Parts: sequence; C-alpha cells; structure tokens
Amino acid sequence: MAHELSIRSNGLAEMAYVGDTPWHGLGQALPAGQSIEQWQTAAGMDWRVLRAQVRYNTSRDGDQLILDDKHVLFRSDSKAPLGVVSDNFKVVQPAQVLEFFRDLVDQGGMQLETAGTLFGGKRFWALAKTGDTGEVVAGDKVNGYLLLCTGADGSLATSAKFTSVRVVCNNTLSMARNTSAAANAAGASEVRLTHRSVFDPQAFKASMGLAHKSFDVFMTNMRALAEKTLDSRKVSELTVALLSKSAGNLNEEALTKIVDSKPFQTIQALYQGTGRGARMHGVEGTAWGWVNSVTEFVDHVGVSRNDDNRLNSAWFGPGEAMKSAAVELALAV
Repeated sequence: MAHELSIRSNGLAEMAYVGDTPWHGLGQALPAGQSIEQWQTAAGMDWRVLRAQVRYNTSRDGDQLILDDKHVLFRSDSKAPLGVVSDNFKVVQPAQVLEFFRDLVDQGGMQLETAGTLFGGKRFWALAKTGDTGEVVAGDKVNGYLLLCTGADGSLATSAKFTSVRVVCNNTLSMARNTSAAANAAGASEVRLTHRSVFDPQAFKASMGLAHKSFDVFMTNMRALAEKTLDSRKVSELTVALLSKSAGNLNEEALTKIVDSKPFQTIQALYQGTGRGARMHGVEGTAWGWVNSVTEFVDHVGVSRNDDNRLNSAWFGPGEAMKSAAVELALAV
C-alpha cells in the first residue's frame, strides 16, 4: 500500500486518476472530461488548510503561552496537524491547485490525469496531459505533462513544471533542467514560488513557456541522446559518476563500493536489456537508453527508503534529482 498517499479514516485514498489504474491500486477512477469540482471531491482535495497560533503549556496546571511568530497549519475536516510554520507563511489551498488548471483544461486543450495529496495532506498536486506528443525514435512515444505541486508543512515550495512520460515504460522525466537558452527565452519550463509570497496563478502561467515550445526543445535533446552510442566502459563511467557523491577521482575502495552496490548493478542490468523498451532499435546502446535505465530505476525500482515513498521521491525528492542529473551527464557526453 502506498502510505505516502493520504488515507482517510473511512479508507478513502486522496487521489483521483483518469486512465490506467496506478501501480499502487489506490484512488478513484474518473472518466475523462470531469469538472474541476468533480476532481476536487474524487481526489479528496475538498478541505482547507487552516491556521492557529502555537500555544504551549508552562506548567502542569495547564498555564499556556502563545508563540507569536509561529502558526500550526491543520486540516479543516479532520483537524489533523500539517506543520508548524512562521506567521508570514502564505498558504496555498488544495482547491487552488486544481483551479490552476481550469482555463488550461477548458480553453487550452489540457486534460487532468491525476490529482491528490500525500502524507496526510502535507503535500498535494495535480498533473495534466498537455496534448504534446512525439517519438524520440520510431515507436518510442513520449507525452508531455504539466505538474503543479505545493506543500502545507514548509518543506516544499509551490512549483509548476513541464514533465514527460515515456509510454513504453511509464517513466517520468522533468523538462526543467535540460532546456536550451532559446527555450528559456520563450519562458521557463519550471517556476517555483516560496511560501513567503502569495500564490498568483496567472503570474505563474505568464512566467512559464508555452507547453509545446518546452516539449519541442526537450524532444530535440532526447533525440540527440538517441544519436549518441555508448560502449560498456562509458556506460559504467556514467553510472559511477551519477552515483558518486565526490566530484573528484575516486579511490579504488570507493569505486569498488559503488560498482558492487545494488543501484549500480540494477541500472546496468536495465540498460543491458532488462529495462522496458531497452532493446528497441535506436534505444539499445545509446545515451537515451542509459537515461531510461536511470528513470526506470527511480520510478519503478526506487531510490526511496521503501516503495511507500516512491512517488514522492520520483517527483519531488532524491529520485527527481537523480533523473535530472542523468540527463545532464548524458548531454555532456
């Protein structure tokens, strides 16, 4: 069970989706074309983040003092705490995350695909298919998406970013860290806002590039990776560089430790043919194939502490960072 998904006392998982059932089997299936209000209910995002000043007992008799510059955020429905933040923390509501997509769905041709909350409501997101699609090589289809996520515990900024899904294996890959200067001139493929500022959805959208421009640049880069052939030595060097925490040369002991590790062995095996789509013509033996061995490792094997934290890691945590680092390494070959 994916315990990172918020589960209500009545057993409802706070997630809704369109299409195939997620790997964890949780959430409410919706037909395409549902309203934002229907998504809000099905995804369990029909509650508000409330706040109150932090109070603390100063004696066993119950005397209390107020901590003026700290607030506790809590759910309006269950009253469960979400986090302790400063008094100037600007809250983004679950409904605002879905509302962000209203005009993009109604007028922009996007389609919501998943939405929900994690860790009891401390984090929440919505993901929409942009309509952009293409093939890196023949038969290797990639679709474009827009992800909006935020947090209510002070650990996650509000972020909107274009991302992609490789259809053959359902691997996800952000477009944010592999765009060219030309793409950046057209707008950012990822926009972040700390909770010190008020969330302005229209300003967010104005700061981002058009979905198809970011997608076009991303596909150009991925097709370039498919043109780069790699020998076994280079693949090993890339995987070592990815897993190494040292920017300099590794001593023999450190190198052996990495090569013998489960992440190294798994990524190598995925690249050598166990990965989904690894044997496709134009993928096998290329930098694009190596990037996909890393993304499959993150999304389906996991770099998180356990399977229950896989989604959070792949989208927001060390898994997302690893995938972006893999792209940067591969483009530099």
